[in-house]
Amino acid sequence: MRIGKVITKIIDSFRNAFRGVRDAFRHDLSFRFEVFGGFGVLLFAVLFWPLRIYELLFLLLSYTLILMTELMNTAVEQLLERLHPQRHELIGRGKDIASAAVLMAFTFLSFICVLIVLRHVGILP
Repeated sequence: MRIGKVITKIIDSFRNAFRGVRDAFRHDLSFRFEVFGGFGVLLFAVLFWPLRIYELLFLLLSYTLILMTELMNTAVEQLLERLHPQRHELIGRGKDIASAAVLMAFTFLSFICVLIVLRHVGILP
């Protein structure tokens, strides 16, 4: 494969990914909510500054995990709506399970925040 084709493929992949983020932001209220929730994570980090490097990394990781799972959830919901627009028990279950992934990511972020608070008030070393 020629280097020019490889570079074009990489550029196209990035373009498609950014288009996906843009479309999710424009058309999915939950994704917008999660994006703006990042301001809450930032406020939390400022309130408990200084953070140890691993605390900061875990905060960033857990917030990124929320965005990633919300994007996957949005993609699953969009695909299922297109393939089967009528109400169906299995479709509903699949959408609920995809939403549960977002809940798990949010739970992970909450757990990280609790640990940081406990360290800052002196309960954890």
